[in-house]
Amino acid sequence: MNFFPYGFSKDEFYNYLGTVKDLEYFAYFVLPLVLCYIISRASHVWMFNDSKKTNTSLTPLSVRFNETSSRLMTLIHILCLMNTLSQFFHLGWLVKILWYPMWISAYIVKVFSEMYIIVISLFSISRYFVYYSLAKPSVELTQNCVKAGIRVISGLMIFKDLVLFNWLIVVLEIKKYKEMERILGYYYGIHLTYQLLLFLAAFLQIPILCSTSKAEIEPSRAEKLIYFQTVLIALSKLILIPTLLFLLYKGINHSVLSAIFVSVDLLLVPIAVQISEICNRPTAVRSAELQMGPV
Repeated sequence: MNFFPYGFSKDEFYNYLGTVKDLEYFAYFVLPLVLCYIISRASHVWMFNDSKKTNTSLTPLSVRFNETSSRLMTLIHILCLMNTLSQFFHLGWLVKILWYPMWISAYIVKVFSEMYIIVISLFSISRYFVYYSLAKPSVELTQNCVKAGIRVISGLMIFKDLVLFNWLIVVLEIKKYKEMERILGYYYGIHLTYQLLLFLAAFLQIPILCSTSKAEIEPSRAEKLIYFQTVLIALSKLILIPTLLFLLYKGINHSVLSAIFVSVDLLLVPIAVQISEICNRPTAVRSAELQMGPV
């Protein structure tokens, strides 16, 4: 069963939600993540009150992701609040106006989250081969490299969604509803591939993180930040996926669990990025060094 009804209008969507079994489990997963995002975002803004200092201490990839996700997530929260108030005051015309911008903003965050997972996974995998290579070259997160990665991978994500969405429209027009399961299977399978790439990248970091030998070329702070985010997001997914499989075994609606599996990245990735930056902020590192004193 498709989680989003054909037409994607407000009335059809709400009517469809009324027929979905076990929909409350979606709220059980998403609402705590919303609360965690608000806390992490507020802490991040408080810790990094000087944007110029923040941007100089982060990779271009993190800066681009922070700027895009924070602005869009703020817009989504404002649109959701306005949508709730419009429904409370029975302003149907305003609800219709806010409907599509809210979903478009969420989709852009989703594309950026998928792009971010793929890019940091590729950087982390490349670090593994660099670490054990004989030449020991340095992996530089240059501005041009980041821009190229963002453009290429974001374009592939959008192209993938457009192909599957157009395929879905054709299937619904010719009324071959059984093909919908195949389309959704392809979509969830591609999304699972991103997670496997992430797990591989995080797994390859374990021997490096646990190694006691000192590398000939120490990674920069910006590179360490990327690798830390890779492991943190992977650990979160390792908790999420078995939990969803357990609920599926208990008979919870697989459409709801699939929607959770796909949509949590909208909040999980920004939370992990902000937490990693708070824990590895330059002021904290300098304070720790001053407390230790000269060796």
